[in-house]
Amino acid sequence: MSSLRRLIPFVAGVLMCALCVRLGFWQVHRAEFKAERQAHLDAAGVPATQTSSAALEEWQRVSLGGTWIAAQTVFLDNRVHAQQTGYHVLTPLRLGDGSVVIVNRGWVAAGLRREVLPTIPTPAEPVKIAGLLLRPDLKSFRLDDGKEAGQVWQRADPQHFAARLNVPVAPLLLFQESASPDGLQRDWPRPDLGVSMHKAYALQWFVFAIVALGLTGFFGWRQFRLPRERTK
Repeated sequence: MSSLRRLIPFVAGVLMCALCVRLGFWQVHRAEFKAERQAHLDAAGVPATQTSSAALEEWQRVSLGGTWIAAQTVFLDNRVHAQQTGYHVLTPLRLGDGSVVIVNRGWVAAGLRREVLPTIPTPAEPVKIAGLLLRPDLKSFRLDDGKEAGQVWQRADPQHFAARLNVPVAPLLLFQESASPDGLQRDWPRPDLGVSMHKAYALQWFVFAIVALGLTGFFGWRQFRLPRERTK
């Protein structure tokens, strides 16, 4: 019975080492997968034309044809560009099948009076907008109750647009990259899928595996050596 007890730390150490190695390789595979997607994103190409929001996927470059719902334009507050405070302009785009995609059209500077919002030229005729589809950040800290009202919002939540419009709204934002005569700034930062983050996590797990293996060997050496020294 005592010999079995002495084996428990070894089994636990080996299992911990194996688990860390497995998690490390999982992070390596995630890094390789995202590296391929990052290379695809960075490569120049013609955006795929889509006519329905049902086929849209995150990290996809698309070209959407539709009509602006200008009356539902929203200004995303506290957005900084070139060290100047302003807004991101969000306008719903109604596609041919009746569904809606929210387009982040770009950045505009805030005026001297916060109660006066910028005027954004929005054509009434059909348009074609190309850009990158991303999932909105809804995890940022906020002090209010989370219920958006009026034209100035803190978060770009497509569900709030869906409640306003009473139509299906895609859960993604289209960050416009195509040119439009609206005076908005669209020099978006390069999209980063976090390849380096996964590599760092992989290295971390491999280090944990080495530490677990080293500790298992050290305590095993002590456990079996000390009884032998006492019997001498």
